Amino acid sequence: MSRINIQGTIDNIRSKSNIYTPIIEAIVNSIQSIVLKQIDNGKIEIVLHREKILDIENAIPSVKSIEIRDNGIGFTQENRDSFDTFYSEYKRSIGGKGFGRFMYVKYFNNVFVNSVFRDNDQSLKSRYFRFGREYEIIVDERIEPSTAVETYSVVTLENIKSGQNFEKQIETIARRILDKILIYFINDTFTPPTIILKEAEGNHSIVLNDFLTEINEIKLWKSKDFTLEDDKLQKYEFVAKVFKIYYPGNQKSRVSLTGHNREVTDTPLYKYIPEFEDEFFEEDDKTKRNYIIKTYILGEYLDRNVSLERETFDFPKESKDMYFPFGQADIERKASEISKEAFGEDVQVRVQKKSDQIRNYVNESAPWHKAYLNELDISTIPYNLKDENIELALQEVKFRKEQKTRAELKTLLENPEVSHNGQMAEAISKISEIGKSDLAHYVFNRKIVLEAFRQLLKRKEDGKGELEKDIHNLIFPMGKTSENCDYQEHNLWLLDERLIFSEFVASDKKISTKKDALGEPDLVVFDKKQSFRSGDNNYSNPLTIFEFKRPKREAYKTDDDPIMQIGKYVKDIRAGKYEMPEGLEKIKVNDSTPVYAYVVCDLTPKIREFADELHSLTKSPDDEGYFGFLRGYNMYVEVISFKKMMDDATLRNKIFFKKLHLE
Repeated sequence: MSRINIQGTIDNIRSKSNIYTPIIEAIVNSIQSIVLKQIDNGKIEIVLHREKILDIENAIPSVKSIEIRDNGIGFTQENRDSFDTFYSEYKRSIGGKGFGRFMYVKYFNNVFVNSVFRDNDQSLKSRYFRFGREYEIIVDERIEPSTAVETYSVVTLENIKSGQNFEKQIETIARRILDKILIYFINDTFTPPTIILKEAEGNHSIVLNDFLTEINEIKLWKSKDFTLEDDKLQKYEFVAKVFKIYYPGNQKSRVSLTGHNREVTDTPLYKYIPEFEDEFFEEDDKTKRNYIIKTYILGEYLDRNVSLERETFDFPKESKDMYFPFGQADIERKASEISKEAFGEDVQVRVQKKSDQIRNYVNESAPWHKAYLNELDISTIPYNLKDENIELALQEVKFRKEQKTRAELKTLLENPEVSHNGQMAEAISKISEIGKSDLAHYVFNRKIVLEAFRQLLKRKEDGKGELEKDIHNLIFPMGKTSENCDYQEHNLWLLDERLIFSEFVASDKKISTKKDALGEPDLVVFDKKQSFRSGDNNYSNPLTIFEFKRPKREAYKTDDDPIMQIGKYVKDIRAGKYEMPEGLEKIKVNDSTPVYAYVVCDLTPKIREFADELHSLTKSPDDEGYFGFLRGYNMYVEVISFKKMMDDATLRNKIFFKKLHLE
């Protein structure tokens, strides 16, 4: 007689099975046994045996062993021989694979079978055996005459293996089991047996059938036949059963493909319809209940292609291939459409809610994306949206449109002999539209910067103003130059629009790389200067220098005169004490080079004294600054209040804000 390496077979099981798999296997075998007996009072009991522990704070003991009892035909000789045959075909017509029994010993240390059956002479006999763990499937078998009045079977799954997790609450266990065998309760041509889950000790029991009747926690909501057609126009018939499940817990709405009345795959519906991500609610005069949707799919195509372990199918997970006309995703996608139809009104409400959320985001936070709203496929966007999800989706639309438009324009330009018939103008108009979107984004960011600047100018709770480093970083990041800071990273436009594209900017950083180069003032003092230059390093190109002072600063000593500080800084540059960053040449500034100096600060009495009395600058008409030319330093000087800088920048951008309806 051939032998089977049972442990090796178990070790080689590569499936998504879990601790419930052997329990479901035993229950299904019991259902089949009752069907073969052809009785109307079929009954299955699932008995939970728990660990014996002391009652500590009403702790629920863990389930240790499980019995599955039924009043079916019992282990007849045919059943027994099938059980003892690897890959038996005895039940192939009803989905038997001859393999499921190995799941018993994968999860339980011991498996026993105790059964009463009718022999060929119709006499009742008992059969006992246990599942072998080495080379024989059936060991310690005993057959004896029985005094029982009817046939039955008891499969004992004893001692759950270490490391296997199993729920403790009997209600949770009942629902987990029902999820897996619910398909038996919805078969139009089959009346399911009574299935009871009970405790071995005590009277606590749950009738699983009641979930669909008395307890009413599961409702069949819709049943629909549908057909899929392959490339050869051959049709395949399927049935979709859509349920409401009123005990969702942490579960999501799902679609399950079945094989021979057993759930095989379980996929979230929101993979195909994002609006199924959240649970639904049902309200009547008395209660409000939440529920999820579960759609079961049945069909001969599924029965024929279910895998050996009944944990997957032989066909691909995604689309069809050369061997199979449909993949798992093909069938699930159709099932999701049927589910959507069954809950069309609820789904549409969610679609509208998501659409409103996207439009509100665009209107309030990203108006530059308005041109892309009509091209956004919201059916592919998650239901529980965050702003970053919306932004990413719109950016993808923008990117695709840019790539497509540029490709179209390139094709037109490379084929001058082709009659364009207005295609060139159309392609250019699309590029113009994209440019408008980018401009709108840029202007919107300017508005945000102005609002941030306004906040920085306010007095803090301690009565002091913000440090000038905060103002400094807002206008241009400290420690950076234009060589490592893109023009979009700074906000020099707050000072002067002409500074946006300056060729070189040094922000709170030594311009020279020489070791003996003059450094900037101490970082702690925050008296830092910035130098800007338009164009190449030529004597004729203007040099612009800014000095920022702390908002709300009142105390200034004579040596703190910012105009004089800039003047000394210009003298050092003219004296050749600074080089360009690469060290190839000195900064070229002579007496003919236009030099512009700006001091940005609050106009305190001491600052006004420096500007008016010491340097004889002219007061601006709005009394928010001073200006003039200092011949001693050969430079033009402006002293500007923070308020004036903010007001002027706001005024320059006001027309753009109005055009975008930002104010």
